[in-house]
Amino acid sequence: MGAFRITYDGPALQAHTMDVRDLAPALLALGDLCEESGRALFGESLRVRVDVRASFRTGSFGIDLSVSTQLAQQLITWLSGDGATAFANAKTILEVIGVGGAGLIGLIQWLRGRRITRVETTPKGRRLTVEDGDIAVVEERVIVLFQRRAVREALAKVVEPIERDGIERLALGDDERISVTIERAQAPWFHAPPPEDVLLMEEVRTIAFSIVSLSFREDNKWRLHDGQNAVFVTMADRDFLARVDRNLVRFAKGDILLAETRVTQWQTAHGLRTEYTIARVLEHRQGAAQIELPLA
Repeated sequence: MGAFRITYDGPALQAHTMDVRDLAPALLALGDLCEESGRALFGESLRVRVDVRASFRTGSFGIDLSVSTQLAQQLITWLSGDGATAFANAKTILEVIGVGGAGLIGLIQWLRGRRITRVETTPKGRRLTVEDGDIAVVEERVIVLFQRRAVREALAKVVEPIERDGIERLALGDDERISVTIERAQAPWFHAPPPEDVLLMEEVRTIAFSIVSLSFREDNKWRLHDGQNAVFVTMADRDFLARVDRNLVRFAKGDILLAETRVTQWQTAHGLRTEYTIARVLEHRQGAAQIELPLA
């Protein structure tokens, strides 16, 4: 079991009270932070629990907590006296997070929001170079947490209260000393980066569209119908657009565009996104204006 203290400080906390609407989400996020870090470092079988150990401390607003770990199906292990392993796991989780200094929190404070431009593997860990040329060698386990989105989002929520009026800093440590202090000015460094869209599929195929509505703004997003759904399509055929601008192409209800279309699908934080781009209009077929007769 690893023990530590989390303390929020600022003018709003001089009475040693803290709004539960600020505190509760931060403590829940702290539990998520330890749990996700345990999974990242030791695998899905590790169970992590964060408990409040004692009454609230006077002086600012501090809470004593403890972290314990247990492996799934570990009853036999516990009976065989492997409690030391669980203690070591909990201690390691806190160390890599940076509760005792350095760790993930230390890396984020060193980065100060600077962009990493180069990563190299060394015997001692990853060698990071940032945009202004500063270099640091970071332990591999810290990099694992740094890249884990769930860990970064939970840590951001733990830090979030110091961005509120009257709360200025967050301190982490134990009974003997404060090991880490995060000031309000540093809070933006801890914001989790927005998720990047991942390209799943890209292909070019010929699609027939009927026209719903047209747009001649710079983005050239046309609303077309593919026979099943109305979709927004980027018109990227410059020659066709130039003919439209010169009034060489006229549109009417029921017109069909047969077009060489690039279809891309992306995985996003909000689900699947599909984009359509017309690279070349192969044929502009006007709507049926008269009854067709069979040819002999």
